[in-house]
Amino acid sequence: MTSVTHGSGEDLKGQRDSYIAFSLAAADLLIEIDETHSIVRVVGASQTLLNAAPAKLTGRDILSIFNSADSSFARRLLQKAQTDGRIEPCSLRLGEGGKPLLVNLGACWLPNTRHTYLSLTVLSKAVLTAPGPRDATTGLLGSEDYKSLTKKAIADGSAPREMKMVRLNGLSRAVRGLPKEQADMLLGEVGAVLRAQSMGGSSAARLSDEEFSYLPPAKGDTATPESLKKDFKAVAVAAGLTDMSFTPTIMSLELSTGNLDQDSVAKALSYALMTFSNGGAASLTTLEQGLKAAMAETIGHFDQIRNLIDRCDFTLFYQPVVDLKSRDVHHYEALTRFSDGKSPYEVIRMSEELGLVQDFDLAVCQKALDMLQARTDLTIAVNLSGGSVENESFREKLRVLLMPHRDIDGRLMFELTESSEIKDMETAGAFLRWLRRTGFQVCLDDFGAGASAYSYLRQFDVDYVKIDGPFLKEARDNPRQRALIRSVAVLCKELKSEVVAEMIEDESMVELCVDMGIAYGQGYYLGKPKPLMMTSPEMSNGRRKGFVESWG
Repeated sequence: MTSVTHGSGEDLKGQRDSYIAFSLAAADLLIEIDETHSIVRVVGASQTLLNAAPAKLTGRDILSIFNSADSSFARRLLQKAQTDGRIEPCSLRLGEGGKPLLVNLGACWLPNTRHTYLSLTVLSKAVLTAPGPRDATTGLLGSEDYKSLTKKAIADGSAPREMKMVRLNGLSRAVRGLPKEQADMLLGEVGAVLRAQSMGGSSAARLSDEEFSYLPPAKGDTATPESLKKDFKAVAVAAGLTDMSFTPTIMSLELSTGNLDQDSVAKALSYALMTFSNGGAASLTTLEQGLKAAMAETIGHFDQIRNLIDRCDFTLFYQPVVDLKSRDVHHYEALTRFSDGKSPYEVIRMSEELGLVQDFDLAVCQKALDMLQARTDLTIAVNLSGGSVENESFREKLRVLLMPHRDIDGRLMFELTESSEIKDMETAGAFLRWLRRTGFQVCLDDFGAGASAYSYLRQFDVDYVKIDGPFLKEARDNPRQRALIRSVAVLCKELKSEVVAEMIEDESMVELCVDMGIAYGQGYYLGKPKPLMMTSPEMSNGRRKGFVESWG
């Protein structure tokens, strides 16, 4: 057998050319650099990518071809290549200007030549789906974009088995004590350390002033906590600080969470990240234990709420909304109650945080529809979270649920709650208009509880506006508050919307509401929430008048 090393010079040249051809089949540009990071050789589309011929690039510092915001990151990647032999391909930017070119950088270091060999591949538009934008100083993702990236990685199976959490205690104080240029350099180096350790160089985030996180590569070597601490100390010294100016604490959070589906894991993880970034000055042990506990607790909450929804393990109580002058029952609001005594407020709040509120709202609507089918004498209002109304899947499922029940459209109402703020007003408004065109009335709930309600009133056409109870209570002794509520009542009349008052507790509150121009009221004085039978009780013309002692 003839050894390759004994082949002729032509054979070696042919092999070299073949290797270059194979490499260029997978990359747009190949660059060889020496130990000082000077460019030795360039092969490929240098004119297109770098606006320079290969000969013009020879001798230049390789870091000069990268965007200035990524140069520290590129330097750390090259150091990593020299230490580990190679790096996982990472995305970074070439050149300056308005639209730097995004490329994947691969690097391999050969001990016999002590040179590093780089491959640069331009990323196609189809690949450019990573969340952004990145922070200009650190090059890191924000918390929301990081959550989106993590969720996507979990969904497509590319996520590693763990997530790294990093707290740099004292970093914000150190940054405040430095001139802006030095402070920016410090933060840029911190970001470069984290990005160099992250999956694809793009899976690291700044969660708060001192809290960071990154996803390590799913395969290959990962940095030890000791080596990371060493890197951060070197960063501090390079910025003119002592190596103890900020203290790193580094921990891992497992992404393996039993039998939960990928979406559930992502939501639980989001909650844990929020807990970490709001964790305060906790010790490493306390923080790690607290984070794991928060993750476990979140998963437990998710399971409980998911089971409640799947089994419809809740009941609806119905509280009357009455005409304040005639005391006739106008309609009933459906309120959830749980047999184990769980707080409806807490369950709904958690369902919103965990992304389950859409399924919960649909389950409540189904129960209300069942009651309306059995009781033709009732009109019922059900609550819809703003988070549900914004969700495209929920809107379509609700349409499908309602369409077979067009015969009861005038007896089903929807109350839009403010517990989850709506951001896409145009889409939400179009859906609420569809509900009203189809015959379902819409009520704006909790008016006065927050700033969003005023924005909703400007943007949405509604049939009713419900004044928040505490907002109304202040009107007893506050003339300014009474004037404000009276003006809201006048405005609603102009908009052809009726006003409902919440939490009416005595006759004097009824009189005050009537005086302020409010037509309808709800509260324990007018009737407590109670279950309703599926068969119609004795009623007068389908309406119950006056007060009912059994409700009290």
